[in-house]
Amino acid sequence: MDWMGFLADNMGHFAPQDIALLLFQMLVAALLGAVLARVGGRLPAAGMREMALWAAAAALGAALVGAQLPLAVLLLAFAVLVRGGESDRKHQVLRFGALVMGLGCGSHAALVTAVAGVLFALVARWALAPRD
Repeated sequence: MDWMGFLADNMGHFAPQDIALLLFQMLVAALLGAVLARVGGRLPAAGMREMALWAAAAALGAALVGAQLPLAVLLLAFAVLVRGGESDRKHQVLRFGALVMGLGCGSHAALVTAVAGVLFALVARWALAPRD
């Protein structure tokens, strides 16, 4: 097996230029989630950060699913799993993010998921930082 074949097999349905678009979409989603929480919902900084993280997770999940029905059904199942009973919001959003990243790796887009996962981890670090 050659390296170019290996890379192509792990790009999923993404073209190389789609990676930059995915990162931009995640950043815009996080920004819009923060603005919605702060301006629309009048939430404090903690609520704003949490909404930014949920929006980034949703953008990552939607991009990985694309127009593929089986992946969309899996993402829905993951959302139901995350919702079940856990009261700690921090663990819920991190679990959802981990499941979305697992979905991306399992859908043959491991390289794209790894690149987007770095950005998602940075947004999570910002959103879940200890409060002042």
